[in-house]
Amino acid sequence: MERPLCRGFFAILIAGYAIQIGGRTAAADLTPEAGEGLQPLITTSELVVGENRFAFGLLKAGKLLEGADVKLRLYDIDGGEAKLAAELKVPYQAIKNVQQDRSVHRHPDGTEHVHGDESLVKGLYVAQVSFARAGDWGVELLVSQASRQFEPVRLAVTVLDMPATPPVGSAAPRSRNLIARDVKNLRQIDTSPRPDPRRTPRCAR
Repeated sequence: MERPLCRGFFAILIAGYAIQIGGRTAAADLTPEAGEGLQPLITTSELVVGENRFAFGLLKAGKLLEGADVKLRLYDIDGGEAKLAAELKVPYQAIKNVQQDRSVHRHPDGTEHVHGDESLVKGLYVAQVSFARAGDWGVELLVSQASRQFEPVRLAVTVLDMPATPPVGSAAPRSRNLIARDVKNLRQIDTSPRPDPRRTPRCAR
């Protein structure tokens, strides 16, 4: 099923106002802009040709929107024209927080870093999305909760031919890490409250 869409909006997105996934900007690192509408927080680091797990959160007025009804429309943007390629409901998947032991370590600049606090993320919206080709695609999110309908969220994503990360089952990338005898101070390689002098394996091959 294909449906023509006003191409102007997605053209603007591709020109530089879109969330880009696939080598240019890691979507999970984006800082959302302040505003009245919903802000998508994409946690998927890259998209490739074929089926993908597309996970995201929705931010509203500085707070994560939980348990909303979300419909995703996927548009194939080819030659400047956007055509509807798929439409599906996106379920909200709750995340069970695991309480960890609270620990604190101090950085060289004197600031303290706290570990073990419970995450504020209660869940994510997760869809299985398939892309037939590499290149630019448009995503539209239709969101409602209770009797409220939010403004549609539109973004563009870039799909790769091949993943930039090692595929599942492949050998680990070769590395050469510093070990205890390479440094004068263990805190150069170990930020634990009590650095471990047993850091001896190099793991290089």
